[in-house]
Amino acid sequence: MTDFIPPYPERPAEYLGPLETIKRARNDLLSIWPEIVFTREFISLKILNYSVFIANCPEIVRHIFVTNQTNYERKGFVMRSVLEPLAGDGLIISDGKTWHKHKRLEAPLFTPDYVTKYSHVMIQTTSECIQRWATITPGSTIAVLPEMAKLTAEIICRTLFGSELTTQQIEQVVEGFAKYQAVMLPKNFPSLLWKRKAKAAAKGIHEVVDHLIAEGVTKSNEGTLLSLLLKLRNDDDPENGLTSKQIRNELIVLFLAGHETTANTLAWSWYLISQCPEVEQRLHQEVDKVLANRTATFDDFSQLNYTQAIIEETLRLYPPIPILSREAKEKDFIRNKEVPAGSTMLIVPWLLHRHKKLWDKPDHFIPERFLPNAPKPDKYAYIPFSGGPRVCIGKFFATVETTLCLAMLARNFRLTIPEGQTVSHECRLTLRPSDNLPMQITPR
Repeated sequence: MTDFIPPYPERPAEYLGPLETIKRARNDLLSIWPEIVFTREFISLKILNYSVFIANCPEIVRHIFVTNQTNYERKGFVMRSVLEPLAGDGLIISDGKTWHKHKRLEAPLFTPDYVTKYSHVMIQTTSECIQRWATITPGSTIAVLPEMAKLTAEIICRTLFGSELTTQQIEQVVEGFAKYQAVMLPKNFPSLLWKRKAKAAAKGIHEVVDHLIAEGVTKSNEGTLLSLLLKLRNDDDPENGLTSKQIRNELIVLFLAGHETTANTLAWSWYLISQCPEVEQRLHQEVDKVLANRTATFDDFSQLNYTQAIIEETLRLYPPIPILSREAKEKDFIRNKEVPAGSTMLIVPWLLHRHKKLWDKPDHFIPERFLPNAPKPDKYAYIPFSGGPRVCIGKFFATVETTLCLAMLARNFRLTIPEGQTVSHECRLTLRPSDNLPMQITPR
């Protein structure tokens, strides 16, 4: 086990006032939490005229996600405002009958059998990345976050739209999302100017995806998520199927879920590995043994236990979505405290995953805690993919993807932090390394 404590933002000595909380949150959602919050179980705050509660222990998280989940189905105001112009009534943002219908129709598309088929895209695309990296001069510095974003974008685009998707089409999709993210959560959110910019950026993405849908099913994209979703299309009877617009929304949601968050996880993993020689050595031993000198297969996933443990520990320390929000539909009582209707309920993986009562050495990087023979954490203490009925339907897809990609790349290359380079984070909606994470690349 390592003694390495990865960097995290300085924690205030005490609770911040409402105005200071808002000021800091606009720049960094992680810098607002004082040290004491990492020991608390349920917190109530008043921010201006809003009642805000924080569910910070497995018992209460279970209450929100499962026991009384119908009362907390609706996403918080900020999440809805950010995503609705882009994803409409997509699975990530909808609730009630719409969400239940979409979940029922789409969940079967992410069974292990389907993920096994999608894994061929993961492996082929990573093999192409390996070939490209092999042409880089050893010792050169690469921007790891954009590299991982390129890899995961190509994987999800090919999974959604087919292997014949051109580089130009992939770039159009990626550029469209980059433009949208550039206007997400600016300092003047949620002003009218922000809304106009968000709608304009969303329109560009809608046009690209609508064009891909219009092309329909061809020989080159049979078995893709687009083709599977098109089989659910029923514009005449939307109660029992998906409209063309809803299919577009779901494709956008799947790209969002399968692109940036996955890239962030892989980038953070590279950084953590580079700081722990014993972890890197054990990773190399595993990938050399399991993959040897052949092409990876889906069956290798179950043998890559330490690689997967690195991914899971990375998700614990740097959860891709560090704050989840829900809106209380009706009045509730939690631990004898009234939660008024309309209140905001926060479930914060950043706090739960580093809670001092739930984890031994919570700020340390210790992949061994996720090995098969290690004690399992409470399922509502570790929630990188949310939890309950609204757990991410792509959880298994993402776990297979990150494990296979990391294993294949680590079998061929080492990435190290340049001397004198410091690593920090950026956190608005997602949690990513700052400055694109420059690292030096050398072949193994």
